[in-house]
Amino acid sequence: MEKKLLPEFEGYRILHEHGISIPDYSFVTSHEDALKAAEKLGYPVVIKVVSPQVIHKSDAGGVALNLSCPDAIQTALVQMDNRVKAAVPDAEISGYMVVQEVPSGTEFLIGGRIDPSFGKIITVGMGGILVELLHDFSMRVLPVSPDEYREMIREMSGYKLITGFRGRKPLDEDALVELLQKAGTMFFEDDRIIEFDINPVILYEKGAYAVDARMYVRSGEVPEIQERPVLPPVPDILHPKSIAVVGASRNPGKVGYAVFRNLLNFKGKLYPVNPQAEDILGIPVYKTLSDIPEPVEMVVVAIPAPKVPEIIHEAGSRGVKVAVILTAGFRETGEEGKKIEDELLRVARETGIRIVGPNCLGIIIPPLELNATFDVQSPLSGQIGFISQSGAIITTVLDWSISRRIGFSSVISVGNQSDMGFMEYLQVLDQDPTTYAIILYVEEIRDGREFIRYAATMRGRKPVIALKSGSSVRGQEAASSHTGSLAGSFETYIAAFRQSGVIPAYSLSEAFDIARLVVSEGYPRGKRTIILTNAGGFGVLAADYAESYGLEMINLPEVVFDELNRLLPDLWSHKNPVDLLGDSNASRFARVFDILIKYQNFWDIAVVITAPVALMDPKNLAHEMIRLSRFTRSMVVGCLLGGDSMKAAIDMLGEAHIPNYQDLQDAFRAVGSIISSCVIDGCNEEE
Repeated sequence: MEKKLLPEFEGYRILHEHGISIPDYSFVTSHEDALKAAEKLGYPVVIKVVSPQVIHKSDAGGVALNLSCPDAIQTALVQMDNRVKAAVPDAEISGYMVVQEVPSGTEFLIGGRIDPSFGKIITVGMGGILVELLHDFSMRVLPVSPDEYREMIREMSGYKLITGFRGRKPLDEDALVELLQKAGTMFFEDDRIIEFDINPVILYEKGAYAVDARMYVRSGEVPEIQERPVLPPVPDILHPKSIAVVGASRNPGKVGYAVFRNLLNFKGKLYPVNPQAEDILGIPVYKTLSDIPEPVEMVVVAIPAPKVPEIIHEAGSRGVKVAVILTAGFRETGEEGKKIEDELLRVARETGIRIVGPNCLGIIIPPLELNATFDVQSPLSGQIGFISQSGAIITTVLDWSISRRIGFSSVISVGNQSDMGFMEYLQVLDQDPTTYAIILYVEEIRDGREFIRYAATMRGRKPVIALKSGSSVRGQEAASSHTGSLAGSFETYIAAFRQSGVIPAYSLSEAFDIARLVVSEGYPRGKRTIILTNAGGFGVLAADYAESYGLEMINLPEVVFDELNRLLPDLWSHKNPVDLLGDSNASRFARVFDILIKYQNFWDIAVVITAPVALMDPKNLAHEMIRLSRFTRSMVVGCLLGGDSMKAAIDMLGEAHIPNYQDLQDAFRAVGSIISSCVIDGCNEEE
């Protein structure tokens, strides 16, 4: 996308047109006119050089502050010309901005840019260089509601400066919210603008000014908005009744052999297709798809890339709804591969067939014993849907999931996403009653706006957890603005996830920690937390983690306190965390659980922590924790800490689909992530 930097006076004009407060200013083309402008505006003034070659004026010496008389202006202009020419030898000075100097105040930045996946985004952060130094900013995908603009400002650590930090008077939060909203509306509605910075925005006890404006616009005509093609409905890829494998092979070294072998457990009808074979693994082979006498709902394709479009045309003409293309050699390999993929997509659009892949591992539906991949592992059946852009991550996760007793409702490898992408797969799993939570491993989402729009409809109903790769990439190469350098791919994805209710995770283990907990316990009703432990030290540490991750450590109601006081030894903690003492056994925990069941309306989350002690039978405790989970509407979190002595109890919890955390921080991080998404989404309000 070609872009050009507007002269600052044109940026000021656009800000003024949208009702954004700016200082009085004048654009002049000579030193003499600068003196006249200053006299008209009134001293003191600021003078800034205007040159298409000078992007960062301060760095090039192109700004002079606090000029209070004609002599100061004359001296400043001569020195400015010399500094700019020395810093940017090819600079063409087209004029000067003479701006009324405004009082100093607290500086913020407001900016926007276009993200290739999500479109226009708006950013607010601390001003000057602090936004990059401290990385203190908040971001949203436009459009944004008025309440979200205020929430953005309150997310910044620098928000404390607005509320009146260390005895200072509060600043005008409403003025900053209004300015941010006007800037967001300007950017969203004006298709000419493709990137902008207002840095700084100066906020006072009353009012705010946009002091410096850097604005990029399209250098050519604004392209016409292309109408989205009307696509066939997303098929139900989770319940096919018949599958044909094109490229099924008798050679154990071929992908076509591995995938066909894996599909032998499929309970529907299975058809191998290969013009060179009579039978494969004892099953008669068809020469072509057209030779199969019965309807086929899904084809799995494992033949060389150049032949794939022809097969897809044949499949689509036969009424096949979906093709899973395992074959590599498409756009990931270069221009020739891209041409083949473009042809593949054209054929798919023409015939109405939908494509999984190409260049993907395939799909696995454990409840149906359907494994349409060439991976040797078949995972356990469960309630987690896993959608991944990396086949290697799928094979790794499946390998360790079995020992951890993690089950899946489905596993989908998206590959190149030439047709269907994350949004379509999200729709499929959202409508699947056996999927309780969804994990995404994301490298790129093709249509980010549609994705977050759909994901937002799932908030509070079916949790989506996303792990985005690329956190080490900060901003863009040679970014021309603060916003461009801040709003890199990773930051934009995380902001979009939070905005739509998707829970960001920062490792695979964290993603599965969150998913297993919410599959077992659902969304909590709120964040009121009680901690029960037989180890006081772990209780104190747990309280620290609770505060760090946004959980509310509640006070014990008087009636609950009295019952605990009658039940427990005199030396119990008499507060939350509830320390049941080191001589506790499962029976003592069970009686406390009875109280929590009886008075379950005062708490939303119970974290049960136990360390190995002589009097504790961990299996009996696990049994009582399962009872607590089943007989309350609240979330029960297990932290059975230790080694081999806890293994049988942890296995019991796993059988009951209650995850156990052997690191306290992992437990509170998982709960805090769920709570955070619920607070934003309003899904944890009291019924």
